[in-house]
Amino acid sequence: MLAENDKLFDSVLLRSNDSACGHEEHTMDSSGSVDLFRRESCASSDSGRGADCSTSASALTSNTSMRRERLIATSHFGSQRSLWCELEEVRAAGLLSTLDEETKMRQEAYFEVITSEASYLRSLNILITHFMASQELMGSKSSFSVISNSDRKQLFSNIFAVRDCSERLLSDLETRLEQSLVLDDLCSILLHHFETNFDVYIKYCSNQVYQERTLRRLKAENPAFLTAVSRMEADKQCQGLDMRSFLMLPMQRVTRYPLLVYAILDRLKRGCDEYEVATKALHAANRVVGECNEGARRMERTEQLLEVDSRLVYKDPDLKKIALVSNCRYLVKRGSLVQLMERKNRTILQGKQKTRNVYIFLFSDIILVTKKKLNGTYECKDYAARRYIDVQPLEVDPNRMINGAVSSLTTRPHLFLCVFMRNARGRQTELLLNAESETDRERWLSALRPPMSANPEEKIYAEWDCPQAVAVHTYNKNQDDELSLEVGDMVNILRKMPDGWFFGERSSDGQSGWFPSSYVQQILNDHVRANNYRKRLRLIQAAGSVSARESPVRSNATPLMDRLRRMSNPRFLFQADSTVAL
Repeated sequence: MLAENDKLFDSVLLRSNDSACGHEEHTMDSSGSVDLFRRESCASSDSGRGADCSTSASALTSNTSMRRERLIATSHFGSQRSLWCELEEVRAAGLLSTLDEETKMRQEAYFEVITSEASYLRSLNILITHFMASQELMGSKSSFSVISNSDRKQLFSNIFAVRDCSERLLSDLETRLEQSLVLDDLCSILLHHFETNFDVYIKYCSNQVYQERTLRRLKAENPAFLTAVSRMEADKQCQGLDMRSFLMLPMQRVTRYPLLVYAILDRLKRGCDEYEVATKALHAANRVVGECNEGARRMERTEQLLEVDSRLVYKDPDLKKIALVSNCRYLVKRGSLVQLMERKNRTILQGKQKTRNVYIFLFSDIILVTKKKLNGTYECKDYAARRYIDVQPLEVDPNRMINGAVSSLTTRPHLFLCVFMRNARGRQTELLLNAESETDRERWLSALRPPMSANPEEKIYAEWDCPQAVAVHTYNKNQDDELSLEVGDMVNILRKMPDGWFFGERSSDGQSGWFPSSYVQQILNDHVRANNYRKRLRLIQAAGSVSARESPVRSNATPLMDRLRRMSNPRFLFQADSTVAL
């Protein structure tokens, strides 16, 4: 594909000195009809676009009654596009006097799909022929290029495939318009293209992070690039738009398809066949938008992981380095907290508090405790799987707190306890952390806690800590929101309802839905192990609370006993939030 594109670039450069007229090849079938296969065109040709760099020929019939330049012309009524009611063929056929207002409004909604696609395609061709095919942006294909092949790939991605997708869609829409001036089934065409051809948009949108970064870097660090692009942007065919505006066109267009389909759906009667097709087209368009957003979000998250991973250092030989970059991992929250630590004086047995700043990275499945260095790196001190942590807010109780426990804090304490039930070294460790404000503490607690259901009989699980099950019977779904199962399918259970229904996600393909719990059998996984650790922690805390009530802390208690009591139950010195269930 890349070799084909390079050949096309060469042909575009050769054609740039040709006349303004487009060239066409004619073939005739046995019936005598003539097919036109466009190899190139220009602004004055029938396509109404710049020179065509399509990787495939567009077949258009010879009885085409309209030119694409008419589809994107300005309306006489001040609209930025031509209107269906303004077409000479519509007026000549007397359709404006025979159709009711509702039908005419529906025709305008249909026609807007065609005209907007024609305008969009013309702009895509400006991006390709004016920017991408310029000798300054040709990479190694031109000695005048000011960018590398890698930069060119990051800037333009798979724009050829996106343009060809739009060309095929517009060709089908034009063919439908040629068959009848009264449009009635455009949604079936849209549905077909949404389901079969629009994966190219997902790839293009996923590249947006790299595209934006490359464009900013080239403008800031490459004066020759900035000069060349500024000259191209000043051309009248750009109509005052910069290069970034053209690069953003596919992202903007894909989000507009649901709006166009909804405008059609809003003018159809419920229950008719066309309404059902339009509904399916709307769902398909929204699915494409969702996948494009997810693709862009996934690439952005990968960039964040790469940035953090490049700054992490491991100095402790006992601390195993983790592979941070993963397809399913993303950064949830990061920030500085103050850790309260207890140290023992070397000369006398007297407990004394000290503090240190720690920098926390909370990912979707793991938490890292680091120390931020002056050179911008982060020294990893400890980490744990997210399912193996337990957090609770703590309020200072002056009557139960030993002297000097929080005296090292310069502001009002906003404490919470974070327990690593199984840390990087396989041990349990407690972190007494202080946030800058009450709001900051609540935000950390919300991020660290698993989701909770308002219904006490319903159980909700996070993706990073959920039970797993294997299908032991085949289940065929009866409704669209259910999940079909085959024997042996692995499922992540995300919700459990009291009536015996589960909501889960199939591991093999990510499909999710409802299914009866009797068709699956839960298996031992990390969620079950973490739950056992949590039960053990609750028993230790409960036993420590009973022991503390029977033998309260005395002012003359030995520091060593105080230290042991705090280690067995750190919450004893503070008041845990009453809303937190043990």
